[in-house]
Amino acid sequence: MRYWLNLFLIVMLSGCAPLWETKPAQDPEQLWQERQKQQASLDAWAFKGRTAIIQGREGWNAGIRWLKQGQQFYIKLSGPFSQGGVTLDGNHESVTLTLDDGEQLSAATPEQLLAEAMGWLLPVSALSDWVRGVPYAQLPVDSRELDAQGRLTKLAQAGWNIEFLGYMPFQGSSMPKKVFMKNSQMSVRLIVTDWSIPE
Repeated sequence: MRYWLNLFLIVMLSGCAPLWETKPAQDPEQLWQERQKQQASLDAWAFKGRTAIIQGREGWNAGIRWLKQGQQFYIKLSGPFSQGGVTLDGNHESVTLTLDDGEQLSAATPEQLLAEAMGWLLPVSALSDWVRGVPYAQLPVDSRELDAQGRLTKLAQAGWNIEFLGYMPFQGSSMPKKVFMKNSQMSVRLIVTDWSIPE
């Protein structure tokens, strides 16, 4: 009996690598490259959730609904119990802000419009990429960190530090469910409750 036990142990030890030497099926960097390609091909998406925006001594809490189809986007920020709020919709040529009283303002970019109407220095164009867990395509990346699945956990870009504190399943992949963003003047916290493909 001891002979067979020793033989079994020899075979097992010689044929199996220690657990600490095993490697993941794919390298996180390789998975990251695949994720970026997948996100680049996604031109229609929507999410809803809540956001908290702090700039200086002022703060706002709002429900958020963001929809994007091709070049067209629609962002709705609503107050408690879905009352009031503002909508922002447009494309790469022009953007319109509609206030809760019906007043409308227009500008060439969402950044310009929010700065003039709300006093927010918010990089909406970059947020369109950051909320999906990828860097803003138009600017260089200062630094980034990945998890074992090749997804961003931290990103530094355009003077902003972005943390991705969780992901949820989406279309065979995953999308962020908590994104915290801040720079020297402003912080934005986003908690997503649902990702979808718009009809």
